[in-house]
Amino acid sequence: MPDPISAVLPIFNCCERLARHLESVKIWAPQVEEIIVVDSGSSDGSLELARQTLSGFRARFLHNPPGLYQSWNAGIASASAEWCYISTVEDPITPEGLAHLLETGRRYEADAVISPPEMRSGDGSEPVDQKMPSNLLAESFRKACLESRLLERSEIIALLCGMLPHGLLGSSASNLYRTAFLQANPFPADVGHCGDSAWGVNVAPFAKVAFTPKECARFYCQTRFRAENPRVQFDRHRQLAAKALAALEAETARHPETATMLGWFRATDYSTSTLWNWLAEQDDYLRHLEAKYQGGILAYLQRAFRDEWKKLFKKIAGRKSVQ
Repeated sequence: MPDPISAVLPIFNCCERLARHLESVKIWAPQVEEIIVVDSGSSDGSLELARQTLSGFRARFLHNPPGLYQSWNAGIASASAEWCYISTVEDPITPEGLAHLLETGRRYEADAVISPPEMRSGDGSEPVDQKMPSNLLAESFRKACLESRLLERSEIIALLCGMLPHGLLGSSASNLYRTAFLQANPFPADVGHCGDSAWGVNVAPFAKVAFTPKECARFYCQTRFRAENPRVQFDRHRQLAAKALAALEAETARHPETATMLGWFRATDYSTSTLWNWLAEQDDYLRHLEAKYQGGILAYLQRAFRDEWKKLFKKIAGRKSVQ
């Protein structure tokens, strides 16, 4: 009998990468109750490849307009098993890892089970030194010889709200969620690629979260988000911080511990936002200088000379009109 897991597989024009990913999916596919493929209008053969590869498994297919977290939520809303796993392309999980997440979730009756991913290069060929917060927490667990456990409320709030725009959630392909909890609390789709972090701050005050230091899946590090300038990062940080404050304030009356963590968050958020704003201002200034001296100092002097002549002509024209 398969495990009570609905695996959501969102795809959109990723045929080449999907072919590699489906090889790993076929390994654990027999142990899940269903696979829900959510296609957002692929035109490169991704949907046809998924249909062909998963034809012998319990798979069904949905169509949803483009949008990363919108696709996730569409698959989650359709899920029927007790647990939900989100299989993002090129972030493979092992059958043993999926079984471990399920066992951990059942043991602690958790709403979400978080594990650190094994960090790999963009093509998955080699390990990299880049780490997510979940990797750092796992290192601390191992140093203390700790195994999986249910986190305290204050720990959950600190780990999900204290590292914005990042958070403990990391890669959702390394985690397992209780389906009913996800359906009641879908992933926000209004914060760019930070929907995982936004979901974390929304549920931090009341979610039951278990953590395991075991690396259950791999995460292939991509570089497409690193080009964001500090101003964009600052704006996103403020957007997520506002969500965190709203979530904490909503639960403060019911849980005294949340009130304490609300005060903690306000204090740390002030320092963090000040730093982000300073970085953004420095970046704004550097971009201003780059634009100002674009083409070299000679080109800058020519523009300045031209602008001064324009000002002078306007001033002379204004005097003549008065006369």
